[in-house]
Amino acid sequence: MLEYAASLPWGWIIPVFFVLGYTVAAVALVHALLKARRPQSALGWAAAIISLPFAGSLAYFLFGISRVDSRAARLMGDRAARRLRFLSENADLWKNEVFQAPSVELARDALARVGEGKRSSLPLLGGNDVRPLFNGDEAYPAMLEAIRRAKREVFLCTYIFEGRLAGEVFAEALTSAVGRGVDVRVLLDGMGSFFSPAWRHLRRGGVKVEGFLPPRLFPPDFSLNLRNHRKVLVCDGTAFTGGMNIGDGNLHGVPSCERFDERQFRRIQDVHFLCAGPIAGLLREAFLMDWAFVTGQDDTGALLLPPPAGNMDTRIVMDGPGTPNDPMQDLLCGILCCAVRRVTVFTPYFLPTRELLSAFTCAAGRGVEVRVILPEELDHAYVGWAGERTLPLLLDSGVRVFRQPPPFAHTKLFLIDGVYVCMGSTNLDPRSLSLNFELNVEVFSRELCMRLEEYADAILARSREVTLEELKHLSLPRQLRNAAAWIFSPYL
Repeated sequence: MLEYAASLPWGWIIPVFFVLGYTVAAVALVHALLKARRPQSALGWAAAIISLPFAGSLAYFLFGISRVDSRAARLMGDRAARRLRFLSENADLWKNEVFQAPSVELARDALARVGEGKRSSLPLLGGNDVRPLFNGDEAYPAMLEAIRRAKREVFLCTYIFEGRLAGEVFAEALTSAVGRGVDVRVLLDGMGSFFSPAWRHLRRGGVKVEGFLPPRLFPPDFSLNLRNHRKVLVCDGTAFTGGMNIGDGNLHGVPSCERFDERQFRRIQDVHFLCAGPIAGLLREAFLMDWAFVTGQDDTGALLLPPPAGNMDTRIVMDGPGTPNDPMQDLLCGILCCAVRRVTVFTPYFLPTRELLSAFTCAAGRGVEVRVILPEELDHAYVGWAGERTLPLLLDSGVRVFRQPPPFAHTKLFLIDGVYVCMGSTNLDPRSLSLNFELNVEVFSRELCMRLEEYADAILARSREVTLEELKHLSLPRQLRNAAAWIFSPYL
């Protein structure tokens, strides 16, 4: 065929095209085998490239995460080096207790040691106050008040920014802050907020708005799987983080009205957190890291840390491309291994990796009371189908699973032994644990853990427990549906 093609006018183009195409395919295959983090990913890309050399290699270079991963690794490495230089050059800050060192007892605690030494973890700091805010009815007024009181800077990062009530009120507060001379920056995920009218409203008001890896044709960038799922608001020395987006669905106390369409925005249960103390400075640093990643502008200057505001010890853990291994999975497996009495988990999506499944079953096998609270209804039903496929193994090992009644529960919490809280944006599914950019906060506090355990007990009092007997008697069509969804769980 190639000889015939070469005999035609300009026939040399076809052989050259084939040679170049197969050369590119070979390069893509080698790169996928060497750089993929998981064997399933390497096998999938290898099969696609070998069976469809041209389309497979093109898809790999367009949708693969290698370029973003290396770019993020360089950025995080530079930021980590800058932080270390700042700490070493300002060691007297430790003596003046601007940096509040954790207690000696905590430093020896097994739960605290799990997160030590990870390049993706910021320092464990004392002197903080972390307060839970339930649903948008508590979180949004506090966030808006912080924006309205800000005099120096307002930095907001969110996955979703929408709503005819919440979205417009936040947009008005942000544009008003710009009018007061405040440095206002908003980072929206390029997919989660792709259709949001907030872009136009904010830019018209003078707000600096950037999209995190939005899909584009020229130059081509289709990193559809690489989403910034982090939620951070920093207003001078006050910060907010957790799992809550900005949208009307988080408002429970607002009656249906002309500006609130129940059909478009279903109600959502969620918990967000107000953070005061040095932790607010590190959340500011986390936002500026993402801002530099998107814009290339690293104009952050010195690390700004607010003075102590409480007695809670906290640490930030950042996860996503550019971080070594899977820091959140490693952390969660570690704290499950350290649990002694009780583990309570809230998560909207439950597709645990094999490592997490082993950690859950081992904790239950050691006699730890493990409670997993899932929503009865999900916004993506197929994720629930796949998750149901994994439940029998957990129930058989002694893990207790509960279904929280509607509305949809978007809460993400780990509570350990009455002293440890892990909250943030990470879901227990492969996409969140391996592909998304996530941010979580560890809090060592009996007070906060007790408050959240009371909340969990109230939820459990009206939840339905899932039994092994119930799952054993699922209909065959339902079992097949769950198994089919489970096959695709790494991509859900």
